[in-house]
Amino acid sequence: QRSHKDCPIKTIGRAVSFTMERLLVLLVVVLAVRCCYSADGTDSMAFEAGTSNRGVNGAAATGVHKGNTTKRRYFIYDVYIGEGFNLRRDVYMRAAQLVKELVKIDPSWIMVLPPYRHLYHWKSGFEQQRVPWRQFFDLEALSEYIPVMEFEDYLKERGDNSIDQVYHLQGYKGGWTSGEWVEKIDAAKCLTEQESSLRSFEKRDGRWYSPFFGYYDDVYAKKFKCVSVQGTSLILKDFIRKTKHESILVDRFEKVLHPTFGDREYWLARKSMGYAKHLKKEAEDFMDKNLPTRSLVSKLKGRPYLAVHLRRGDFLRAYWGKVGVPKTLESAAEQIKDAMKQQKLEVVYISTDSSQDEVKTLRKLLPTMVRYEPTEAKLHAFGDGGVSIIDQWISANAQYFIGTNPSTFTFRINEDRELMHFPAETTFNGLCLEGYKNRNDKDKCSHPTAWKLSL
Repeated sequence: QRSHKDCPIKTIGRAVSFTMERLLVLLVVVLAVRCCYSADGTDSMAFEAGTSNRGVNGAAATGVHKGNTTKRRYFIYDVYIGEGFNLRRDVYMRAAQLVKELVKIDPSWIMVLPPYRHLYHWKSGFEQQRVPWRQFFDLEALSEYIPVMEFEDYLKERGDNSIDQVYHLQGYKGGWTSGEWVEKIDAAKCLTEQESSLRSFEKRDGRWYSPFFGYYDDVYAKKFKCVSVQGTSLILKDFIRKTKHESILVDRFEKVLHPTFGDREYWLARKSMGYAKHLKKEAEDFMDKNLPTRSLVSKLKGRPYLAVHLRRGDFLRAYWGKVGVPKTLESAAEQIKDAMKQQKLEVVYISTDSSQDEVKTLRKLLPTMVRYEPTEAKLHAFGDGGVSIIDQWISANAQYFIGTNPSTFTFRINEDRELMHFPAETTFNGLCLEGYKNRNDKDKCSHPTAWKLSL
């Protein structure tokens, strides 16, 4: 038996008292450090929240970084107003690869995503301006590659509606005449509008105004300079690195090329362009309700239907009589029927910019044709860009796909299918001009180049 002298209660009490004293000292130290750390007025807790969930390249998974904004540097870019939605997605990858290199040099750089203005191919009849990227893309996925933020968040973070410097990209006067490709970049005198398609910039009261993503006079630039360039997007790296401006906008970014095409870096950038979850859900719900479901015993990848992108409209006028572009709907329908028979598929999903009358004709020619046609409410909710992504995602999940070469709408579907590891023979197929002998007829058929996944 133990006596009261042997009881450990007193010992435990002394240990607890000692521990509490140590905890109090530690708490005082932590508070002192925090006080010093926040002496510049920065909300350090906000910074911690913004950086606690990092992507593979150190970008915050929220897509918007928080914290000491006085040290942030903002990269913005824009594209010629006439360029389409899918070409703009291609230009983003060129800009993203540049920003990735800038971040390696100076981690304070962040990509400000340029809102979408109303585009030429958005024909729905209602105005679509200042459309943020989250309407179409998953910002968390984008931030897996580089740090990104929306333009509206940039304006809030800056506290005013200004951009420090605009660099307007243009070619060299006289063009590329030497016969030898040389990458070069120089600050230069602005070429005339006829020479460079110079977008409307106007200087008023010491400020530069332009449409700026549909913001017009609500946003202005402090400085403006023309830059002649010939090369890939990475030629801008040293040029931008030397600037001291906090925010820059590189206008006409389509003027520079991809650093490389089809390599690992290209595919990493492309993979990060995941579609917005609400658009993928809409596409998948539509497939579940309106298209065949893949058999559990099937060894073929994808749902058992043929998907066809049939480009018409202005594209047909531009490529009339060219290889791979059927002139008539009857010719296109015959090719589709042949492919369905060959692939043993009974249903065809059509994505097209055909007129309503042409769509009615196609339905008569192709009785099992399925097409995504949103309600008025969904069209306003998703916008024309969102509907095109839904179209593309449905096409990308088909067992067999035929596109229109060289449409960028088709190219984006090709890339989606590559990322999902579809066989090349079911992915990189194009339509044919009238009179083709078989689908290998190079004089009549045009198939997209098979840029294979490299990750």
